[in-house]
Amino acid sequence: MPVSALIYETIIKYVDEHIKDEITLDELSKFSGYSKRHLYKIFKIYSPAPIMQYIRNKRIYAAANEIYSGRKLYDAALDYGYETPAGFYKAFYNVFGCKPSEYKNTNQNYKVRRNLFMNIENVKSIEELDELAEFFNIVYPGQPPFDKQSWAKGWNKNPELLLYARDDNKICAAALAGINEGEKHFVVCEGVLDGYWKTGIFEALFIELEKRAKKLGITNIFVAIGAGQEEFYAKLGYTGQMLIQSEKHSIDDLKNFLASLNNKNAEFSHERIHDGYINQIWLNVPIMDKELKKQFEEVLGGCWTQIIVGKSI
Repeated sequence: MPVSALIYETIIKYVDEHIKDEITLDELSKFSGYSKRHLYKIFKIYSPAPIMQYIRNKRIYAAANEIYSGRKLYDAALDYGYETPAGFYKAFYNVFGCKPSEYKNTNQNYKVRRNLFMNIENVKSIEELDELAEFFNIVYPGQPPFDKQSWAKGWNKNPELLLYARDDNKICAAALAGINEGEKHFVVCEGVLDGYWKTGIFEALFIELEKRAKKLGITNIFVAIGAGQEEFYAKLGYTGQMLIQSEKHSIDDLKNFLASLNNKNAEFSHERIHDGYINQIWLNVPIMDKELKKQFEEVLGGCWTQIIVGKSI
């Protein structure tokens, strides 16, 4: 992982641990050992928001999580540094696009802009796994079918990690996590129906998922993301790797093309041959670097790329 990505992870972990404290740029500079100017540059690469805006957004996500869990709105707002209701309302609306009162009701359900009534739940039956199979086939048409058998095993072990949200009677978003055997990290299968990306429901799912993961002693999360999801994961503090694979080009071809691009933000990580014929290389990259994907798929051609994002929790 590039040094800049390590610094970024260190900063966001510090922010998470001190989210209720007043955090200044001078404090972060002293903690990290890097200048304020350098920290600005790092966040420009890895985050769609400037460093102090990132901290404000994280406070809103944390406050929203407590509100969703049943905490009184003004108590949560005060804990996260908002001294006036007007200031909290404005900041909340800027992030979630709805009022706090629309976010929470007395039954701890989730209400979003457009007044869609949704409920976050974890999988409770095999029948619900069947519903999720249909959901993922809609979200990712043409992709390999949902592996119900594998997720049924995960459900038997940790049902609290298989989360989904409903709008009335249909599943509109899901985040299913499976723990790697003998390891302290898990991978996530996620998806959102068209029209629900900017409702705030996916943020709520991931905030809840990370909270449950910590209780189980999980230390790392990995997610394969689709085009258009980069900004969402960057906001939540994830950093990225890019998987590049090809049947047409050799591993040396892929590495030589990477070298010819002279992209200082992309760092070679490792290589392998999958199933004996698919050549793969892994690169450490900024999540927001969409140009690299285009260069391999359109300029070189004969390649398929996938961004894998990860986060230490």
